[in-house]
Amino acid sequence: MLVLSGISLFVALTQALPQKVAILGLDLSKNETMAGWFILAISSYFLISFIIFSALEIIQYYIPDLISKKTSKTTGDTIGLEIEECYSESESDDPDVGTPSGDAKEINAKNQKITYQYKNNFIMFSNLVKLVTEFAFPIVFGVISLYLLYQFLICTQ
Repeated sequence: MLVLSGISLFVALTQALPQKVAILGLDLSKNETMAGWFILAISSYFLISFIIFSALEIIQYYIPDLISKKTSKTTGDTIGLEIEECYSESESDDPDVGTPSGDAKEINAKNQKITYQYKNNFIMFSNLVKLVTEFAFPIVFGVISLYLLYQFLICTQ
């Protein structure tokens, strides 16, 4: 898609349609605008396909988060407790409270939380970079190049 978008942008900016497509063995010297419309049609197809498949990938990536949010407040039908309330115990029932092993558990829990936060922040930043470079930029580039090519083709008729 990026290659065809680049070709579309090149044709639109130079305002010169190819007379021959050597790769395909086509001689378009009698009808130059046909090559432009062909590039526009193929670029449009690839842009639409890219948008659809990228959207499906993004939805697939975020489905676990959506499920997690949807199930986070699920309650039982009998008493109406949430999952945390079913397994929570008071701190006084823990024989390790106030002991070195209890402190070690608390430290490990805090360290796991810090590790999770740093990893989560990195993953969010990484996903943002991927979203911009692999999704948003190709769509913007494709739409702009198709628009410019379309404007050029309309003006040549």
